[in-house]
Amino acid sequence: MAGNEMLKLKNIKFRNTLAALDILRKHDFISRVELAAKLNCDGTTVTRITRDLISKGLLKTEGMADSTGGRPREIVKLNAEWANAIGIGLDPDFITGVSANLKGKILVREQVFFGGKKSGKEFTDALKIIMERLLASCRGKRLTGIGVAAFGTFSGKEQILENVVNYPALEKFNIYDFFKSGYSIAPEITDITIAGAMNEIWFNDNGRKGNCLFFNVGSGIGCVPAIDGNIVFGRYSHAGEFGHTIYHPDGDKCACGRKGCLETFSSINAILKKVRKKTGERSLDFSDVTSRYLDGNAEVTGIVNEAAKCLGTAIANQVNFLMPDEILISGEILKLGEKFYNVIKKTMEEYVFPVFMKNLVIKKSEAWEEASALGAASLTIRKVFEDYEYINEISD
Repeated sequence: MAGNEMLKLKNIKFRNTLAALDILRKHDFISRVELAAKLNCDGTTVTRITRDLISKGLLKTEGMADSTGGRPREIVKLNAEWANAIGIGLDPDFITGVSANLKGKILVREQVFFGGKKSGKEFTDALKIIMERLLASCRGKRLTGIGVAAFGTFSGKEQILENVVNYPALEKFNIYDFFKSGYSIAPEITDITIAGAMNEIWFNDNGRKGNCLFFNVGSGIGCVPAIDGNIVFGRYSHAGEFGHTIYHPDGDKCACGRKGCLETFSSINAILKKVRKKTGERSLDFSDVTSRYLDGNAEVTGIVNEAAKCLGTAIANQVNFLMPDEILISGEILKLGEKFYNVIKKTMEEYVFPVFMKNLVIKKSEAWEEASALGAASLTIRKVFEDYEYINEISD
């Protein structure tokens, strides 16, 4: 057989195996017969695929299904513990790190919060502690790699942070070099909003179809679109600067240097600044604001609801322009609870064209605290399901 024909056969085998893995990750368990039907291939091919994956440890047999009168069906399932992945979510106010299995189940979670004036050393020292703990938890286990979700913008192959308006001390911080030189692992790096969308798509997507807009709201505000579960990447694999779109040209000065950015109205920092000014309490933090808002404090409620209305209006503008099928809101802002979320929805209902509002699904993330870290972990987990050679590489 000619070399090119051998290569084609090998590629077909790899594609079939990866297609099988993708089905397996979406099911708790499945019979070989059902797997063959979903792959649209014969039993011999499925047997070859499953034997290969069982020999590598990626697949486990789970006995026989209850008989329905025909030949007993052997049940197989993905071995989600075959490898761990580390995901790091970097936020101006906290760092979240997780070790997760192939299905996104969190095995270890580490988190550090920052308060007051923040230094670059404080940030990197906290990051080192989290990394050492996560690596220790993975010792002796197969590791798919390290994924990092970062704020700000980053440029070039070195992935250097730039325009870090919410943490100026990290300007020019080299993310790639921190992990590569410190831990001898080349990290996969993406934007924090993109990572949150990846978490939703990779671990919580049950065949999502149509257009979706993912919003991440915290110290900053980001937005990323996806079509049929595929993220639409901008230049530099960045989510853009939705928070720095101008909401009011004569508004307050933003940390970016311009006036009237959305973040000066609806970000956590903006809410904190206005509540502190209104109350005269300079030491208030976001937990204090959240508590007072949920308790119905009039001063705080007025400021927070205004922020929600501004955010709802900005999202409504995106809906009128892009006509998505689904909106998903995530981020630390969700600490403000259902009350805040309902103001956003009510504002959207007021400003979105009725024809676009009809059948629009509006949801909030149920696990926003780990969303960016899990999305970062998915950067390396998905390699197992998309690159057969990568399976062999980390199997050794």
